[in-house]
Amino acid sequence: MTSSAKSTSKRQKPSEPEEATVVDRISNLPDSLLSHILSFLTIKESVTTSILSSRWKPLWTLVPNLVLNENEFQRIPLSSDEEQSPNRYRFAHIVARVCALHNANPLKKFRLHWYIDCDPIHADTWVRAAIACDLEELDLRLCPRHLFNFSYYVKTLVVLKLRGNIVINPPSSTSLGFPRLKNLHLEWVKYANHDSFSILLNCCPVLQDLSLEYLSFGGFLEEDVLLENLSNLVEAVLNVKPDETFDDYEYYETFDDYEYYENWVWDFISALYSVKSLHLHAETTKCLSEDSIFDLPMFHNLALLEFCVESCMWHVLPLFLERAPNLEVLILDKDVPKCVSSHLTAFHFKGFQGSNAELDLVGQILKWARVLKKMTISSQYLDLKEEVRVLKELLMLPRQSATCKIEFN
Repeated sequence: MTSSAKSTSKRQKPSEPEEATVVDRISNLPDSLLSHILSFLTIKESVTTSILSSRWKPLWTLVPNLVLNENEFQRIPLSSDEEQSPNRYRFAHIVARVCALHNANPLKKFRLHWYIDCDPIHADTWVRAAIACDLEELDLRLCPRHLFNFSYYVKTLVVLKLRGNIVINPPSSTSLGFPRLKNLHLEWVKYANHDSFSILLNCCPVLQDLSLEYLSFGGFLEEDVLLENLSNLVEAVLNVKPDETFDDYEYYETFDDYEYYENWVWDFISALYSVKSLHLHAETTKCLSEDSIFDLPMFHNLALLEFCVESCMWHVLPLFLERAPNLEVLILDKDVPKCVSSHLTAFHFKGFQGSNAELDLVGQILKWARVLKKMTISSQYLDLKEEVRVLKELLMLPRQSATCKIEFN
């Protein structure tokens, strides 16, 4: 074999591969798409992406959702100046810095959950800044020492969620309300005036979803105050007053007008069927005449009923007891009606079933009625053993009248 053949038969060394060019396709995406991607992260995580490169540094400020939750900021390091500040200002420092740098407009969502040492002045500043960015969703959970005054009107708002030590003080003019608001969630908030809740609903002409956990309503009821979808309601306090022009029958144009207003009140109460605690003030029961007949729904969740009897409108109380099969606590107002304390001589309870609520009612009558002579309890639901047990409990109850006799049949 010749030398040339030998040389050609030698294995040649492979050439060095060229270095592959790395293309950063994600960074080449437009700002709007990148900020949308970052919106699925927490604000803490989206801020962290700013260290990737100069291209990413400002992107978190364009995120359309600004979610500020105190619990998520506990471990974020502060600057040396901020570390010297009292610890209760930690969250406020971080939020102030985030809000100052954030530039998204329009802003789709602003969520502020602040529990420890919440400052309503700072919160108000940040909320107003968010509203100025054509805000669509506002979610506030605040626990300030002093009430946070919610008196804004936002034409762009679609979703509003409020929880905590917040007082609702809506604008008096419905033209300055929430023309686009469809979802309203209120949990344990308060109301500035007796008609604040009514005004708030009137400011929301396209409202579709109303969710409440605590409702405190006082004042005059208007026909257009309708409550729907209240399956989450836990507690309701009602101090519904008779229409200021309807304080007595003689001021009504017709009796039908008076009865019409009562129907509004009954409809209002019926919408609260899912509550666990229901407090009815004296003014509310005053709206319900003795002649009114209304078919209340079942209050299956009702465990506590506080009922103030106005005048002699005792017919309403048994109706509530019939519709509350799981009632555990019955509270009757301490103001004793004169008809019970001074004139009631006989009391007959028909259809007695021996529930704790019924025993509480009987106990209140015995404690109030000074001239009561005879109390009769009738029941077709109890067997002999249960009758003996209930009778023993009744005889042990304290009574105002020393001459009162209790019969069970």
